[in-house]
Amino acid sequence: MKKLAIVIAAFAFIMGTTLEADAQGRGKDRRGKQKKEYVKHHQKQEKAYWKYAKKRDHEYRKFYEKRDREYRKYIKQKRHHYRDHDDWYYGKRFYHRSEYVYFPKYRTYYDPYRRGYVYHRNNAWVFAHTMPSFMMGVNIGGLNVQFMANLPL
Repeated sequence: MKKLAIVIAAFAFIMGTTLEADAQGRGKDRRGKQKKEYVKHHQKQEKAYWKYAKKRDHEYRKFYEKRDREYRKYIKQKRHHYRDHDDWYYGKRFYHRSEYVYFPKYRTYYDPYRRGYVYHRNNAWVFAHTMPSFMMGVNIGGLNVQFMANLPL
């Protein structure tokens, strides 16, 4: 008889706490609703971010296209030659490549986006539009080079 009373008391206690949790809004239905709200909110934020990113990328593209047009116009007015890449960049190994070119022997990078060289001088990285003096007269077509997605500086 004592065992039956203990089982009934335990069952009543469990049912009471379960009903109390449901009454306070901590039951299964509440968690499902919160999860749906979170997913909906997250999707809304993600959509807003991609809309912003698309707009930002479009603005960057417009800026660089405008800058390039203005530079070409300026060069034409001054009767200078348009400075594209150096002549060696149009060889078979480099043509139609958009990665950075690294010359390990000289510890120098060629940046095709800024059309210049990045190298180490006096404990600092230096950018110059002209080829460094220590690379003048070198047959670049025969050098060991590496193509890199970005500068590791």
